Amino acid sequence: MYPFLSVLLLGSTALAATIDLPLRKRAVCGPGIGSCAPGLCCSQAGWCGTSPAHCGGSSCQLEYSDSCDTVIPPPGSSTEDVARDQIGSVPYGVRIRQCTEPKTLALTFDDGPYDYTSEMLDLLDDLDVKATFFVQGSRINRPRFDDESTQWPAVLRRMHDAGHHIASHTWTHRNLNQVDSDIQRSEIIHNEMAFRNVFGWIPTYFRAPFLECSVASGCQGLMNALGYHLIDASIDTKDYENNTPALAQIAKDRFLTGILQDPAEGGGHIVLAHDVHQQTVTNLTEFMVGTSLAHGYRLVTVGECLGDPKENWYRDVDGGSTTPTSATTTTTTSSSGPEPTSTFIISPDQTCGGATGYTCQGSAFGNCCSFYGYCGSSPSYCGTGCDNAFGSCLPQSPGISDTTNGLCGEAFQASCANYGDKKCCSPHGYCGNSATHCGVGCQSLFGECN
Repeated sequence: MYPFLSVLLLGSTALAATIDLPLRKRAVCGPGIGSCAPGLCCSQAGWCGTSPAHCGGSSCQLEYSDSCDTVIPPPGSSTEDVARDQIGSVPYGVRIRQCTEPKTLALTFDDGPYDYTSEMLDLLDDLDVKATFFVQGSRINRPRFDDESTQWPAVLRRMHDAGHHIASHTWTHRNLNQVDSDIQRSEIIHNEMAFRNVFGWIPTYFRAPFLECSVASGCQGLMNALGYHLIDASIDTKDYENNTPALAQIAKDRFLTGILQDPAEGGGHIVLAHDVHQQTVTNLTEFMVGTSLAHGYRLVTVGECLGDPKENWYRDVDGGSTTPTSATTTTTTSSSGPEPTSTFIISPDQTCGGATGYTCQGSAFGNCCSFYGYCGSSPSYCGTGCDNAFGSCLPQSPGISDTTNGLCGEAFQASCANYGDKKCCSPHGYCGNSATHCGVGCQSLFGECN
């Protein structure tokens, strides 16, 4: 056969092979092409538009768009001016990979809330386990979590009311090592604003997307400046790679391998999983709980596994100190215990009260000793239940007052009536809105009851 005939036949074969392939348009934005028109977003595939597929999540190309969700904040003022005192013993701005409390294990779930989060909360209720959720503000297939026209604020409030630890996982899940300092900051601040809109506080715990937050990129410096504990993991289940019934065993095996390795310095494990994957909810989580208990681990939140009081997990958005201006001011509503005096030892570790004998007066953590026995300066510490025998407290007027921290009832003479949507005072003296709070035994003099 003549050579030119072979070339002709090969060309014809190649042409025939492409006849049935769908036609593809060229990308219209992105590297080497250019930007979208104002108001449009450049999708990961290089198309301009305004849909969630174009603008949502971390796939919108920032360099070629002016309207990616990343740069669009939630409603309300910025939280940048919130005071960020670094209190407690847990370090700020450095990677924390494991628990410090012996034989504790913290299950953590990233990227929610999403379609399976409510089911996850049901499961954790059934198992009587508290977990930590690293919440992402806006997803490509889910609107921002503070949008009250959606189910997500209610899901998050249920999560918080159940006693789970809620933390930040950025606004749109950008790799913080691959963006500039402005985007790094907006990823944190925008998520804070959404938390503020839902809860009235911002978290102090944070996990970086893809666990990427280096010193060189400036990310860890930003974490320190904004007052965040940077949480990594000692066990990564890789559940996102194994989200089918056939592959779920791989995630289980990774968990089992990790739990069989003793943590350094006698601490415990922090486990990384995701509540946005069905197999994690229906298959993996119950296995992790059962295996942990069988190996003698105590299942707790990240804050608990690091020995951090719950009062330290969140910051008041106004950031202002509520400590009385006089260092010797005390309330007159309680006669229990002696007045604070210089004979008490100033708290060296944030604990206070009768169990330790430490006073908060003059401590580095704040002058108020909370009902739970920790020093601080916000209304949570200085208001309802504050122990004036071991520090200063906000003045209390006679009669029933509004709770400052969710404690309520006859013992505190505090009402839930103006405590957000948690208007029922439970038999045990806690504000909430569940059947446990509002049903049988609800204290009707101190809030609403069903």
